[in-house]
Amino acid sequence: MKDNMFMALTTCSLNALVAVVADQVFKEPELQQSLLAVCGIASPFISLYLLKLYIKADDPPELIRNIAALERCIKICKKDLKDKSASPEFQARTRTQLEDFQTKLQNARTDFEHGRSHVITPFPSPDP
Repeated sequence: MKDNMFMALTTCSLNALVAVVADQVFKEPELQQSLLAVCGIASPFISLYLLKLYIKADDPPELIRNIAALERCIKICKKDLKDKSASPEFQARTRTQLEDFQTKLQNARTDFEHGRSHVITPFPSPDP
């Protein structure tokens, strides 16, 4: 529900911003209408991108670093597998490492959360 509200608020805000800017910058009604039409089409996609940034910013820094390191290792392994001059033994070891890194990446969030404890702050009940 929170993400849906974020999407709606971001899309609405972007459209309102473009409406104000279009009115101030462009005096021709055709350009204003064109800009509003383009924004109406693009704003949901921009909102999705902003939502991804918001979710990523909400993650703990240690988790982001772990995921980034694993993604980089996977990228290096894939590059090494494309190397034609590498020996078959090296490629076999690299393929095994790649599978290991991919498994670690799949489980990164659950492994990170495994040792953590979450405290839920109770809301005070309203006085009758």
